[in-house]
Amino acid sequence: MDRLKNTLIKRKVIDLDDYNRALQTRDKTKEELLHILVENNYVERYLMYKILKDNFNIDSIELDNIDVENDVIKILPEDIARKYNVMPFKVKGSNLFIAMVDPLNEIIIDDISFITNKDVIPYIERKNKIIYAIETYYNRGIEKEALKTLKISGKESSKVLSRISKDFNNDIADSPIVRMTNSIIYRAIDKRASDIHLEPFENFVSVRYRIDGVLKLISKIPSDVYTAVCSRIKTIAGMDISKKLLPQDGKINFQINDEKIDFRVSSIPTIHGEKLVLRILYRGSKNIDLSLLDLSDEECMLMKKILRNSSGIILITGPTGSGKTTTLYSMLNEINSEERNIVTIEDPVEYTVNGINQINVNYKSGLNFAQGLRSVLRQDPDVIMVGEIRDEETAQIAVRSAITGHLVFSTLHTNSAFTAVERLINMDIPVYLAGDALVAVIYQRLIRKICPYCKEEYIPEQEELDFLKNDTCNKLFRGKGCSKCSNTGYKGRKAVFEIMYLDSGLRKLICENKSTADLRNYSIKNGAVSLKDKCENMVLDGITTVREMMKITYENV
Repeated sequence: MDRLKNTLIKRKVIDLDDYNRALQTRDKTKEELLHILVENNYVERYLMYKILKDNFNIDSIELDNIDVENDVIKILPEDIARKYNVMPFKVKGSNLFIAMVDPLNEIIIDDISFITNKDVIPYIERKNKIIYAIETYYNRGIEKEALKTLKISGKESSKVLSRISKDFNNDIADSPIVRMTNSIIYRAIDKRASDIHLEPFENFVSVRYRIDGVLKLISKIPSDVYTAVCSRIKTIAGMDISKKLLPQDGKINFQINDEKIDFRVSSIPTIHGEKLVLRILYRGSKNIDLSLLDLSDEECMLMKKILRNSSGIILITGPTGSGKTTTLYSMLNEINSEERNIVTIEDPVEYTVNGINQINVNYKSGLNFAQGLRSVLRQDPDVIMVGEIRDEETAQIAVRSAITGHLVFSTLHTNSAFTAVERLINMDIPVYLAGDALVAVIYQRLIRKICPYCKEEYIPEQEELDFLKNDTCNKLFRGKGCSKCSNTGYKGRKAVFEIMYLDSGLRKLICENKSTADLRNYSIKNGAVSLKDKCENMVLDGITTVREMMKITYENV
């Protein structure tokens, strides 16, 4: 570590006082020094990786982008991997390649070398990624272990299920069911899935994750094992395991490292047993700002212009799972300051943000969106965010709040920015109030991006050219599928926006009760870009595919 210290100070990356403070933190928390230096912003991550490469010949690795073989896992015992926060990912001859939080720790390297009888080649990786990988790969064989354990008589099986149900606070770490359940959850978090589906069929139960908006089959588990897994999840979610023929809802609070994650759990009876769906809410609010939305320069300028309004209503529209909540919080963070009283009413609160008063809807106690909104108006708010306008009463209170000096944010389910006006009018909002209250409507969708690791050119088919209405295009791009994108050809998603900003001309058209087509034509004539045109540009630029574009814009063609 003296060599690292001397290198950092010599290159003026850190001063001696900060380095000593990092050492004090290490002594108190027992965390790895490199982890402390990077996570506490003493040294920027990219710079630390560059220093390790240039001065110590240590590379970085992204465990997300590789598939670790079972033969590699068997070389290093799980308890050692967990003890040292290390993850083996490749073996080549006598060399064992290992991801480490602190690849300069020679004591750990020597210990692993002695245990495995291999020459250890250390790489640096983030701590949370290593923990996710350990949970994912070391638990691959748990289904077989659980099945073997549970192949016992019905009487004994009841005892096992009873213990799993009643003693979950002790976590029963040795129970294969607990380990299997944890494995399913950890793997979903590792893949940044938004939902986990556990679906019982006649001979097995499928485990599917929704990744980048698309469900993908991850594994199948035996039906007799699933009974215990289902009981485990329902118990920790606060649900009644004795009620199997009625739908139920529950929630789980989860934490891994410093990341807080919530699960909304829903069960419903099917002909083969209870189906469970776990919605994953990643609650960390760091970096949720406009930069996260990857806006173009024009969109960013327009968004900031919209946010300069001190009153009116700003609507984010789009289907479920299109990223509306993330956009809302990005906008709220942009205007969040000590001079403003910002209050949100949500179902449920998905991100926690310092400086913003957040309220959870509670239907059992009578606190719905409309009731909550009425109460908030007595709290001297400057900015109000209503999670969703679901009924006429909420719509009317929100619009009247907007025209009486409050800036109101909310969401609607519509198929374009321009149909939002029609939706408000259908909720008995007078035309003149809709035109007066609205500041902007932002329609958004999430479109999958082509995997950069397997991206290839191809000659487009005539059907694709017809859809694009472009006969001059002689090449397009697609992903052929690889291990880094789970053979889907896509990796990650990008938000695409259609923004209707109301000027005096649009307000006049709304007050004259003009059609949605008239509003669209006026907006596009005055510089707005339709969702279809933005997606078409993304296809031609090689960001996404025609197939993805068809999925989200076909109704507008």
